[in-house]
Amino acid sequence: MSKKKWGLLLLAALLLFGYVKLFYKTYSHKAVPFSADYVVAADVKRITNTMIWNYITTPALWKNFSLSKKKTKEISWDDMVKLPDYILAFHVHNQPASIWYALFDIKDKADFENGMRQFQFEKLNSHEYVNKTNSIYIFVQDEKLLVATASAEKKNEVNATANELFTKKAYMPEASLKKAIQAKSHLAAYLSPGGVLQKETVVTANFNKDKFEINGNLEPAAQYNFADYNFKFASGSLCTVAFTQPPAKFWNLVDAAGKEKISTALNFNIDSLMQPGNSRYSININEIKTRVDSAVTYTYDDEFNKVEKTTVNNVQEPSFDFIITGNRAQAFNAYLQHAGKLEATSAGNLFLPMPFVKAYCIDNNNRVNITSANYSEIATDKTTKAIFFLNMVISKIPQNLLNYLPEQLKKIIITLDTMNISFIKKEKLVLLNMVVQKKKNEFPLFMYQ
Repeated sequence: MSKKKWGLLLLAALLLFGYVKLFYKTYSHKAVPFSADYVVAADVKRITNTMIWNYITTPALWKNFSLSKKKTKEISWDDMVKLPDYILAFHVHNQPASIWYALFDIKDKADFENGMRQFQFEKLNSHEYVNKTNSIYIFVQDEKLLVATASAEKKNEVNATANELFTKKAYMPEASLKKAIQAKSHLAAYLSPGGVLQKETVVTANFNKDKFEINGNLEPAAQYNFADYNFKFASGSLCTVAFTQPPAKFWNLVDAAGKEKISTALNFNIDSLMQPGNSRYSININEIKTRVDSAVTYTYDDEFNKVEKTTVNNVQEPSFDFIITGNRAQAFNAYLQHAGKLEATSAGNLFLPMPFVKAYCIDNNNRVNITSANYSEIATDKTTKAIFFLNMVISKIPQNLLNYLPEQLKKIIITLDTMNISFIKKEKLVLLNMVVQKKKNEFPLFMYQ
């Protein structure tokens, strides 16, 4: 065989290898049980390929490139389990919303056992491990590894799911699972019908160098018929959130414990606000304003003479206006007064649940405003007809406030410019769209030093 033919054969082999390595993908429908109601499919190769392309087309990242690996005795999850072409995370019907699962193949049993000890998993028996600190429960069957975001107290739920997968061998119909796989996106979530949704749907998530975007067409059941409204807002505000009153059956899906947590966070009863007679709600945060505040204290000198000391502080406060509109708006104001949440002052009724800035409650019949004392109204320049929308200029958040976030999250936030979320009604459908846009001249999304 001539050198030319050998060269062509080698090139064909390299192309085939590259295709299999980068693009050819398989999945197993046996990784998801029949009782799963939500499945999120992460296309590992698509995600990897996009990140590689973002790296190649961003020369500023090249300075950190190195072919050598740091030598370490520590075992990584990559040593313990095989990374599939698709990671299929799923939730099981009638289990707590916090419990999600994913099935993996064990790569090396010795590394797996050592890794379990390294990551501080307690071995309960030959099949079960738990990390109590992070609430991760693992069930092992032969070469399979079922990982659950569950505490030790939820072992019955994990065992039931493991029994369905490994003993009953009851799997989600492949036709349903294929709908997430065939979405051809970085992430795809399959949502089964029942509960809120009348029909099954697939929500997709994709990203590139400039943005991250989520899209989905949802069809709620008839009893969850949401109203929409033409909301006006100022696009230059730090954050605007607006939404219509949800149907009573939808609001009742939030259990008593959930409502109690919301009420505790807000420092007033959430049910007193979310009344069916109301039509809509909106909050506009113009900006975070800095106010100079001085405090006078007294000390004494060596001769016990009183010495005045003035301390000057720069206090950051949100400038906001929260509007409740509807027939039950006045009832909410009456509740605030009855519950001792308002204090009469010369400037108006001081809204006591707001700890960050002085805010006042103003009753205008079918409209109640809770407005900060430092609020200055900005002219609206945009209108959107929606059930819910959020418009946030992330880049307007003062940098020093980001220091309160975990370091990795802070690194992500400082690269972002805007975030927009909307749920728009179109006949029987609710169209979901979310776009997170990064700042210009920043590193691509999901690629940080």
